[in-house]
Amino acid sequence: MMNENTVIQTVPVLTNDPGQQPLPVGTLIEGFEIQDVIGIGGFGIVYKAFDPMLQRQVALKEYLPATLAQRIEGGAVRVREARHKNTFDAGMRSFINEARLLAQFDHAALVKVYRFLEMAGTAYMVMPLYQGQTLKQYAENCKGPLPESQVVNWLVVLTQALEVMHTQQCYHRDISPENIIIEESTGRPILLDFGAARRAIGSVSQPFTVILKASYAPIEQYAEVPSMTQGAWTDVYALAAVAHFLITGKTPPSSVGRLVNDNYQTLSSQPQLPYSPHVKLAIDRALAVQPQDRTANMALFRQALQTEPQDILSLVDQASNTEPVAANTNPIEANKTSSQSHLWSKKWILASVLALTIAAVGLAAMLSSNSPAQPNAAQAGVSATDSTPVIPLPDNALDPSFQAVIQRANNPLNIRMDKTTLKIGEDLLHFQVESPIAGFVAVYVRTSDQSLIQLLPNARVPALAIEANKPLNLPPANEPIQAAGPAGENQFLVVVTEQARNYEHLNMSDHYGFGLIQTNQLRHDLAVHALEGISACNAPSCTDRMAAAWFSVDEVD
Repeated sequence: MMNENTVIQTVPVLTNDPGQQPLPVGTLIEGFEIQDVIGIGGFGIVYKAFDPMLQRQVALKEYLPATLAQRIEGGAVRVREARHKNTFDAGMRSFINEARLLAQFDHAALVKVYRFLEMAGTAYMVMPLYQGQTLKQYAENCKGPLPESQVVNWLVVLTQALEVMHTQQCYHRDISPENIIIEESTGRPILLDFGAARRAIGSVSQPFTVILKASYAPIEQYAEVPSMTQGAWTDVYALAAVAHFLITGKTPPSSVGRLVNDNYQTLSSQPQLPYSPHVKLAIDRALAVQPQDRTANMALFRQALQTEPQDILSLVDQASNTEPVAANTNPIEANKTSSQSHLWSKKWILASVLALTIAAVGLAAMLSSNSPAQPNAAQAGVSATDSTPVIPLPDNALDPSFQAVIQRANNPLNIRMDKTTLKIGEDLLHFQVESPIAGFVAVYVRTSDQSLIQLLPNARVPALAIEANKPLNLPPANEPIQAAGPAGENQFLVVVTEQARNYEHLNMSDHYGFGLIQTNQLRHDLAVHALEGISACNAPSCTDRMAAAWFSVDEVD
């Protein structure tokens, strides 16, 4: 296979095309002396060169797309036919822009660019000379499965490097084991070959099947799905596919094929794989076909890979007689040292608490405030699927703070549930909210031991938007909430307001991003309707209607 990366090969791949022949040894490119050929690919040639100014060897990458241009006498590059000139120029602009971008980034796992040059009808990129094997070669040469610690360490480093790129709104979009080198001297993974020129040329003249690696490209990278936006989640999918290859020795099924028939076998369902459940689950979630179901960014992917599920009892204290836990306190140590604190026994928290962040695609959407007129209503509406009827408790058994919000709501919400009785340690909570107004969602739970928790919004999800008359599934598929016991009833309140509300008056204790409400510390004048939040609407033209509903769930052994 042709190699376009800055990896030293024992035997370079040469070509019989005289127009694609590399520059001869000894050629000077702005003072850099070519010493050898590292590799030849369809879009360029990589040379081993010597920098006499700094007395070091470097990699020199030349832009030379084989189908569009050729070498001419004197070593210059010229397009083969005039009709190819616009495509050739577009690829060279992307090649140069890639060099400029890479020169800005500072991370050990990102290939550095010392200089870029334009001359002789083409462009050159001067980079460090990395020596080692591609990740694909490394994995294929390794006998038996790679150790979990090694795989996770590599992934952590790569997520950090990609996060540096993503902060500049720059996405790799060509991550694969062939484009990652394991440096011989350090064992560190280095991400290579951004493929900018390849993508630019492909978008002009070639089908996407030529420029995408089917097993590593998520669905939004295909031309057939132009409505799906690309972002950090695009690189998350590709890196998770690399992880899948490292763990199983095989690539996951093509994302296009999975749209029709998803035959992906989750890593979590393969106990024979010698990896921790939380690592396998993190990769499964990052490989979700639909972007909105996928891990949203590199930080979340890294957290999921590193965070083992913990006993939820160690994470949240009971509302009474508890002290807030410092943000930098280890939750296990906090649990050990808080022997006098009563623990919050009803644990409606994500199975991986630190991974709780709604996909950025759904959060950032700005919703239209033009919703159809709805009749005023003083009560909340709760409905169910045909198979599972929801029978709410009598009003006098409902938490008074929930009842106060519902009585003041302008509209009811429609809530549908999969189950209203959940088996501890097995069943997951699923419900669907449909609102007559567009706005922002807040969710509370009153547990059987009378703890009051604000689940949404929280420190990681400062605003969760909902569209009018469009069902919203909660919790998201990649953030499950499991019944964790002990047995008893939990009451949930769901509130939708047209404007994002302020909840500072609740004086919540921060327990790993959730809001633990100290009801005895609420201001008396706000206590009755505290859960509504404080609206910023002051002008007569500002509307901030509210819709609300409640439901209950029983946990059973």
